[in-house]
Amino acid sequence: MPRSPSSAALDPARRSALRRGAGALAALALTGAAPSPAQALPALLELPRRVRLALRGAGIDPAHCSFVLRDLRLGTPLVDWRSAVPRSPASVLKLVPMYVALNLLGPDYRWRTPVYAVGPIDSGVLEGDLGFVGSGDPHLVSQDLWRLALRLRGLGLRRIAGNVVVDRSAFALPPHDPALFDGKPLQPYNVGPDAFLLDFGAMQVHLQARADGVGVWVEPPLRGFAPQAPQLAPGSCGDWKARLEADFSQPLTPRFAGSYAAACGEQSWNVAALMPPDEFVRAVLGAVLQEVGIEWNGIVVSGRVPARATLLTTWESRPLAELVRDIDKYSNNVMAQQVFLTLALQAGQAPADFARAAAVTRQWLAAHGLAMPDLVLDNGCGLSRRARVSAGDLDRLLRAAWRSPLMPEFVASLPLAGDDGTLRERLRGAELRGMVHAKTGTLDGVLSLAGYLQREDGQRRSFVALVNDPRAEAAWPALQALLEHAADRV
Repeated sequence: MPRSPSSAALDPARRSALRRGAGALAALALTGAAPSPAQALPALLELPRRVRLALRGAGIDPAHCSFVLRDLRLGTPLVDWRSAVPRSPASVLKLVPMYVALNLLGPDYRWRTPVYAVGPIDSGVLEGDLGFVGSGDPHLVSQDLWRLALRLRGLGLRRIAGNVVVDRSAFALPPHDPALFDGKPLQPYNVGPDAFLLDFGAMQVHLQARADGVGVWVEPPLRGFAPQAPQLAPGSCGDWKARLEADFSQPLTPRFAGSYAAACGEQSWNVAALMPPDEFVRAVLGAVLQEVGIEWNGIVVSGRVPARATLLTTWESRPLAELVRDIDKYSNNVMAQQVFLTLALQAGQAPADFARAAAVTRQWLAAHGLAMPDLVLDNGCGLSRRARVSAGDLDRLLRAAWRSPLMPEFVASLPLAGDDGTLRERLRGAELRGMVHAKTGTLDGVLSLAGYLQREDGQRRSFVALVNDPRAEAAWPALQALLEHAADRV
């Protein structure tokens, strides 16, 4: 009976193939799946060696990762590693609703915020309330209110005898708990959406060391802001935030019971405005109206603006294409949620909520050949442990965007490696700096990156990397290795 040939009797090419196949099967066995023999060998061969080495160095199981690298000119995949597995994408999820919004709303879409007089204006006095109707504007800030107030003054308004009514009925959302996601309510990324979102629901506290102590002021200007300043101290700056011993439980009168070193000079601290939305609007609007010379001492109340109200003026936002750049480059969560909810409004699904926005998004994707059965959008921004998408679905979206007439707006919204946004301090090597436009995503246990790379010869690659592993933050060298592989002349 003939014996099976030993490995020593095999030619070198066959021995190499067997070793690769065994390694592939071992790696795939870590996933708990039972791949077919046809799937086993190509899976590992398609993961570049330098990427595997980087993952090994970081202690990350390749089974916890998905990678896709594609030649955009030929449309052929150069790497396709576990691309069908739905994973937590973190903020890379923003690519989906932002691309849909550019198409469904249009790059020049603008949010409109009408302002009404609920009562007559007589000799410069509004004998009633001033009304604002929110439409979900993602970028309504105090400077906009200041311009609005100047318009009102130009119309002859000098005093508001009543209150300010804010109509938030465009959105139907449950009460937002800023501590729910990670127990860090002061973080601006935890601010929730609002049909009349003002200044992103956040404030920037400035501190400056002066000869006579520490100056503290805030942006946007807030009427009634009266902080307790920290003590001026000698020594190095160090961890100046911790040394402040800050207490923001009363946002208009924060207490800094600690010290601030003279060596710190001027510093700023972005924090969520932990007060009810109506109180925040009252503080901002009160300061703005006072600055332009309109007297008002009422309160802000949420409610419907009566049908009998008189339209005074309407504020228009910056165009969507500009706001998408702010959202993607700096990964602004609350702005992304505002845009996501607007998709429901534009489709006639008012009042908007996350479920309706998700349904509209799925319908648009399906109608344009981009159906994503495993997609879980949740709140549309990626700040979620429920959100899921596969690298393969993101790869299809990137290819569709590249062929789209809206490609310039979409690509320009993405951070540029080594230059701006969330990639300002990343991928700064000579081979990649300025050559990669990509959206980043980070959560505890999640690191993701997706976008486009241009090689020196002008050829373009698209790529997606999703890492879900307790050591995900250590995967940056692996992501860089993937991009360096993409930049090679292969």
